[in-house]
Amino acid sequence: MSSIPQALDAPSYARGRLQLGIAGVGTMVLLAATVAGLGLPATIFPQAGGSFAEDLQALLGWSVGLALVTLPVEALGGVVVPRAFRRRHPSLLTWIIGWLRGALVVAALMSICGATVLAAARAAGPGAALGVFGVLLLALLLFQVAIARGVAGLRPSKAGIGAVEEELKSLGVSAKAVTVLEAEDEGFTGGIAGLPGRETCVLPVAWVGRFEPRALALLVDRRTRIIDGGLRAAGVALAVLWTLGTFAAATALPGAGLASVAGFVSTSLWFSLLSFLGLLLLPTPSRRGARAADARLVASLGDTDRALFAETLGALDRLQDDEPERSASVESIFHPIPSLVHRRRALGEPPRGIAPWHVARTAIYLSIAGMNPLHRLVHCNVGRPELWVFLPTDG
Repeated sequence: MSSIPQALDAPSYARGRLQLGIAGVGTMVLLAATVAGLGLPATIFPQAGGSFAEDLQALLGWSVGLALVTLPVEALGGVVVPRAFRRRHPSLLTWIIGWLRGALVVAALMSICGATVLAAARAAGPGAALGVFGVLLLALLLFQVAIARGVAGLRPSKAGIGAVEEELKSLGVSAKAVTVLEAEDEGFTGGIAGLPGRETCVLPVAWVGRFEPRALALLVDRRTRIIDGGLRAAGVALAVLWTLGTFAAATALPGAGLASVAGFVSTSLWFSLLSFLGLLLLPTPSRRGARAADARLVASLGDTDRALFAETLGALDRLQDDEPERSASVESIFHPIPSLVHRRRALGEPPRGIAPWHVARTAIYLSIAGMNPLHRLVHCNVGRPELWVFLPTDG
C-alpha cells in the first residue's frame, strides 16, 4: 500500500483524501454533464408518466446504478487510502457490508423522494411538485437521526451524559436535548439535527470516553449557542433555499422536467451540476459560521476554559484529517471548516457579514432529495457511510 501515497502525490492523509475527493467529484460532474447534455435519459427511461410504483422501480434502478459507478472511488476512500496512511479503518469485509447497507438505504430514500415529486407533478403540476420537494427537504432535517441510524446502523447510547450535564450546570448552560450515537468511524462528529426550534445535539459516544466532561460540556455549550443565537437556523434556511433554488433551475434545463422518469433523471443530473457550484461557493459563509460560533462561546469563558477549548479543537482536528494548517487558496475552495491554526488565531473575533452555520455540508446532505450522488463523494466522507448523513462539523 505504500505506493498509494506516491500515486496520489499526497504528502499527508488530508491531502490524499482531498485529491481523492476532487477526482471523485470531478469525474461524476463530467459524467453527469455528458449524460444530461447528450439527452441519454430519454433513450433509457419512458418519457410518459407512469404510476408511483413504476416510477419508484425505475428510479431505484437508476440509484443503484449510480452507487455502482461511485463504488471504486468509495472503496479507495473507505479502506485503501486510510490504510496507506496508517489511519484507522474497517476491514474490507466490514466495509463492504456497511457500504451495501448504506448504499441501498440511500438509494431507496432517493427513489422515494423522486417518485413522490413525480406523483405531485402529475397530480397538481410542477409548482406543486417543487413545493413537495421543499417539504422533503424539511423531512430530511426532521428525521436526520433516524435516517443516520438506517443508513449506517448508528446505535443510541446514554454513556457518560450524566457527568456532562453536571458540567453544563456549572457553566450555567441550559442545554438542548442531547442524543448520543455509537459510530465506529473516528471522524463522526454528530451535529445538530431537527428543524429550527426543535433541535437536538448529536454527539458521538467516542467523545464521551475520549474527552473529560468539562471539555465535552464546552462543545455542547457551543452547539447550544449556535442554536440560540440563530446561526444554525440561518444555515438551514440558506441550505434549503439553495437546494430548492438549484433544483427548480435544473427543471428548466434541456431534457429536464417533472413529467416522467426520463425528465426527472435529467433534472437530477443538472441538479448535481448546479450542486457542484455549492461546493465552491458555500464553504465561505460556512467558515464564517464556524468562526462566529467559536467567538460566541469563548466570549463567555475564563482563561482556563478558553485554553481547554483551544486544546479540544486540536484533538478534534487530529480525529479528522490531522491537518492543522493549510494554504488560504486550498481552504477557500475546498474547506467549509477553517483550519485549526486559523481558528485559534481568530478565537474571540466574530467575522463580518452573515455567518450561517454548517450551510455547505447541510446543503450537500439535503441534495439527496434530488438524487445527487455528490453527497457522498466529497473528501470528508467519501467511502465513509457513517458520515453520509452527519457530515463532519466544526465541533
